[in-house]
Amino acid sequence: PAFNEVDVLASRYLDNYATGAIDRLDIVYMKFQTISSQSISVETLLPLGSIGSEGAGQSGGASQARDTTTPAGGHSVRERALYEFLPSPFSILEEVVPTSFKVRLFKCFLDSAVSEQIARMVAMKSATENADELIRFLSTRYNRARQNRITSELMDVIGGVEALS
Repeated sequence: PAFNEVDVLASRYLDNYATGAIDRLDIVYMKFQTISSQSISVETLLPLGSIGSEGAGQSGGASQARDTTTPAGGHSVRERALYEFLPSPFSILEEVVPTSFKVRLFKCFLDSAVSEQIARMVAMKSATENADELIRFLSTRYNRARQNRITSELMDVIGGVEALS
């Protein structure tokens, strides 16, 4: 699969999720583990897992306060630390979350494609081994039949020679 094809599909799912047309997206696919092992996997792609809610509602250039405990008295001290986000955290999430979803969906497509190719490779290897075994079996039968015919013809010739003498 090409990423631009999956991108179109993922954008449609994201739009449907944003408008409320769908409330959940589960994907079932063959997950590639090793050459000899693929398994069916079910993943929930939408809604996305929690990314962390700390500072998610703040806009760019906002300050963030945190509580720390002093080791001596165990009292809480209020510190003010200024963090400047450029671009804003909201715009970063607006970019990262859809891209993350698209990449996860693309990974599912790639895993499924790899599993299909591995299954084809294993099937072709098995077919080749079966064909080789069949060729050996038929060659052995052919050689035995040819040997029996040659032996039979030799016996006829020897029988003819003895009949003349």
